[in-house]
Amino acid sequence: MSTPQFLYTTIILPVSDIYETIAWYERALGLQTRYIHGSGRRGEAEDFATMSRDSVEVHFILDEGGPVWTRSGTGYLCLTVRDVDLEYSEVKSRGISVLRELQKQNWGTRAFSLRDPSGNEVLIQQQQSDGL
Repeated sequence: MSTPQFLYTTIILPVSDIYETIAWYERALGLQTRYIHGSGRRGEAEDFATMSRDSVEVHFILDEGGPVWTRSGTGYLCLTVRDVDLEYSEVKSRGISVLRELQKQNWGTRAFSLRDPSGNEVLIQQQQSDGL
C-alpha cells in the first residue's frame, strides 16, 4: 500500500470585503472564523481570512486589483454535504437568498447554489447513490 502524496486542498475565494464575507458565511453556512490576517497588528491590512466547519476549510483573499484569480466574484466553491435537504432548509430558514433552487443535477447529485456578497458562486451538493 502506497502512502498518499496529496493530503488536502486549499480553497481560496477572492472577496471585496473580509468582514462582510465572514459575516455572510457565518450566517449562511455556519462557518467559524479561524484566522484573520492583520487584525490591527503592526498596521498590516486585514486582507486574508480562514473559516471552517467540520472538515471543510475555506480561505478568503481581499481583492486588491492583482491577478485575475484574486478578483472578487471570480471564485466558485463546491461543498459536498451529507444531507443537502437539511442544509437547504437551514439556509432558507436564515433568510439567505438562493441563486438556484435544490434540484437533481446531470452529474449524479442533488444541489442548490448561493452567491456570496462578493459574487462568488457556492454550490452545495449531495452525492446520490441511486443514480438519480
